[in-house]
Amino acid sequence: MTEERRRRLCFGALVVLLPVCAAGAVALGSVRLPFGGIASSLAAATGLGHSGLEPVGETILWTVRFPRVLLAALVGGGLAVVGACLQAVFRNPMADSGLLGVTGGAALGAVLAVRLGWSSEVFLALTLAAFAGAMGAVLAVYGIAHATGRPSLHGLLLTGLAVSALAGAGTSVMLVATDEFRVKTVLFWLAGGLEGRGSVHLQIGAAFVLAGCALLVLLSRPLDVLSLGTEEAAALGLAVSRTRLLILGLAALVAGACTALAGSVPFVGLVAAHALRPLVGPRGRHLLPASFLGGAILVVLADLLSRTTSSRIDLPLGALTAFVGAPYFLIALRHGGQRA
Repeated sequence: MTEERRRRLCFGALVVLLPVCAAGAVALGSVRLPFGGIASSLAAATGLGHSGLEPVGETILWTVRFPRVLLAALVGGGLAVVGACLQAVFRNPMADSGLLGVTGGAALGAVLAVRLGWSSEVFLALTLAAFAGAMGAVLAVYGIAHATGRPSLHGLLLTGLAVSALAGAGTSVMLVATDEFRVKTVLFWLAGGLEGRGSVHLQIGAAFVLAGCALLVLLSRPLDVLSLGTEEAAALGLAVSRTRLLILGLAALVAGACTALAGSVPFVGLVAAHALRPLVGPRGRHLLPASFLGGAILVVLADLLSRTTSSRIDLPLGALTAFVGAPYFLIALRHGGQRA
């Protein structure tokens, strides 16, 4: 099979799988909605016919289920695009958003909002504080790494790990000092999840995630050049430092928004981009859209499992993606070592 045919088959499968998985996620849950009723309700929303759902079903569909599924797809797609970009920039097929300190910074911001009581007094305070923490961590990584001149990729990587460790330490200290009745909110957010998210979160998140992903796709050609290496990219006339900073900044924006919306959802960027690269090729204009679709499918299915596995509580979304991602990481690491 030729590379072009394999790529088309992969894209075709992803384009079909995403709406199928989304439809299943919308229909299934503690209250099951019939597919026919969902279709008629969607048609009624566009002015064609009448909805076949009861009023309660309509409320569940449009207030709870539909925004949550779209948000899961948005978060998964955004994290996967970030993973694909970071793997190209760092020339490491195992890279993901954790390298920029995004998760640690978002956690620190969320805990601070809970510790100060903002989360219960101000609407969206937890989400906004998490986003501010994520961006603050990224700015700290850039500032520290550039303090001694132009940093290497190795220096950026180590700085990101150090900032993540410091943010984690600050989070632990604040958790100990937080009232016990508020800790559960923070712990569930740290474990990842979409419980309580609605159309407002979807609208805000889409503005950041979709815009950031679109800009990263537009930068796919400089990203391809950058993936060749610093010296090779400079020899081809690319402004390496400026381009790298722009791509990492957009990646941090997307990852920060996703983490602020859903908490810690690990391994999505690593798994989706790494698994799809052999099928669609390493070029950004192919890999980034495919990664978005693949990451969206992964998180939609993980969120479906998180709210249907137990009848009492929603399981942590981040734990479910880790159950898939950690074994995949170990298998990929072993195969990579054998090839080396």
